Amino acid sequence: MIFSLKSIFIFLVSLSSILHPVHVSITNVDYIKDQKRAEIVIKVFKEDFQLLFAHLYQVNLDVDNIENDLSSQEQINTYFSNNFKLKFDNKENQILKYKGLKKNDESIWFMYEIEVSTEPNSIEFTNTILLDLYFDQKNMLIFSYNDIEKGFLFNLKRINKIFEFHDF
Repeated sequence: MIFSLKSIFIFLVSLSSILHPVHVSITNVDYIKDQKRAEIVIKVFKEDFQLLFAHLYQVNLDVDNIENDLSSQEQINTYFSNNFKLKFDNKENQILKYKGLKKNDESIWFMYEIEVSTEPNSIEFTNTILLDLYFDQKNMLIFSYNDIEKGFLFNLKRINKIFEFHDF
């Protein structure tokens, strides 16, 4: 199962790099039980993200120097907090804590973390990243727990998904 999800992930990344303007984001969430935290990595295309900020905020986001643009970082964090939400055991949305970013010529990976106070039974994801920009946007989520990965695809018709931990 892990091999097939990783193969699909590699295929989608390769395909989206070659054929862009496929409108796709990829989010990896690793729940680390013994450290009581979740690590979140959100990959978006630079061009899409720059257009999003121009469209929503009338901001010319310098995606090539984004790591040095501290004034935009608060808006970026707010955007992701509003458009990628996690609820453990149907409690209030968790706060994303910014940890950094990586980038290449085409993409940016935003890294976040969430502290988890108690052992959850379920996790609910809401993913509306870039859906306010593209009607054909697809947001792939890969959730990892106990060395098992499960994937899900979000779009305009499906923005929520609940994973039960006893299913792993």
